[in-house]
Amino acid sequence: MFEFLLWAVIAMVAAAMVYAYAGSRDVFHPVMFIGPMMGFLYAWMPMKLYSSGGLDGFFQADQLIFVQVINIAGVAAFLIGCLGVGCKLPDPPVQQEPVSESSARVLTIVGIVLGCIGVGAWGITIINVGGFTDAFSQAYSGGWDDSGYVRDASLLMFPSFLLILCAATRTGILRIAYIPLLVFFIGPWVLQAALTARRGPTFMISTIITMGWYLTRRKRPSLVVAAVTGATVGFLMLFLVTNRQNIHLGSDASLTTDVSSIVEKPDTGNEYIYGTGAILASEQVQKFYWGRRMLAQVVIRPIPSAVWPTKYEDFGLPELNHNAGTGEGFAEALGWEGAVGSAPGIISDLWLEFRWLNLPALWVLGKLFGLAWKKTHLVGGPWVTQYIIAAALSIYFVMQTMEAVIFRTLILSIPLWLAWRGSGWHRSRTPQMVVQAPLRVSPSEM
Repeated sequence: MFEFLLWAVIAMVAAAMVYAYAGSRDVFHPVMFIGPMMGFLYAWMPMKLYSSGGLDGFFQADQLIFVQVINIAGVAAFLIGCLGVGCKLPDPPVQQEPVSESSARVLTIVGIVLGCIGVGAWGITIINVGGFTDAFSQAYSGGWDDSGYVRDASLLMFPSFLLILCAATRTGILRIAYIPLLVFFIGPWVLQAALTARRGPTFMISTIITMGWYLTRRKRPSLVVAAVTGATVGFLMLFLVTNRQNIHLGSDASLTTDVSSIVEKPDTGNEYIYGTGAILASEQVQKFYWGRRMLAQVVIRPIPSAVWPTKYEDFGLPELNHNAGTGEGFAEALGWEGAVGSAPGIISDLWLEFRWLNLPALWVLGKLFGLAWKKTHLVGGPWVTQYIIAAALSIYFVMQTMEAVIFRTLILSIPLWLAWRGSGWHRSRTPQMVVQAPLRVSPSEM
């Protein structure tokens, strides 16, 4: 029965991807990249673990079936919400208002300011640990600052890159003069992701560069190119995690291309094992948060710990200091503890938050992804950059928790809205819909 449920997830995701692409002809439809990640976490990974007997030491058969039913329902709710927005676009397409010269100038200035803040914050964290060599001479290390504001400010390099890219490609052709700026404001994150073997930043960089290049010029790669690129990025992330202990400055250890251990290794830090345990533990102790963790991310997290050291305890959620509140009750319910730093995946995380109401929550989230995708076609401008950010954060959305998504979304999204608002782009838009050339899939980019 459990194996049947795993194959059901694969069939569901595959059918949704076929439907999405057949209707939209767009490889950047959210189902086309979120679907495979859900299939990996809720079907392929447990299938490999189950076939090798890796789940036997953690769960009973009825427990696996119970959790997998929840996973199937969650995947279905998200896909239905996303596809329910509709995949077909107006024919002929609606013209997206081009970025004017004055708007591009404002976007560039704001991008430079945000980028300098981001690079400066990143530099401070590196200096604090003794410099570049000290920061990256140990595995999975990097810079540090006691202030979360300084640590998180380095994320501003991502909206900086997108704003400058929009200005640089406003006529459809990349202006050479902007290339040094683009490299300067994405380079530190490329170095950080490579030398610390972090899959989240690696995915974000790959998505922002790739989708930014195509979407700002209103083009799409072919299905084959997208599939090969997606498989390559997926392999790269597994490669980084597999070799994480051997990737750092001064390392002379050999690297392996066998990434199967990440999928098949049965330990308490495995996403599927940890996520399954989180659901079962919450059922055993009957503890659910009912939105309080999300509220804490918006209201409590921005308050510096230096000002309010016991903020989560005083808010009634001391659990947030341990695995974002997802690791409670493991010992009582299962007899083992989840690994420190683990994440359960979106379906388990929302189960802890809302129990069965996680299904309408996933439906709403799917609908939001679908609406953001449609806005990139019908409106363009700020919606293009917002959708790229949503796509870049989708790996945190699927594989980690809403906590990992909420604060990053606020940091990355708000500056983009303000920049576009300040550029005057919304004031230059015409109310009429004008026919334009269809979405292009250039042969030279196939």
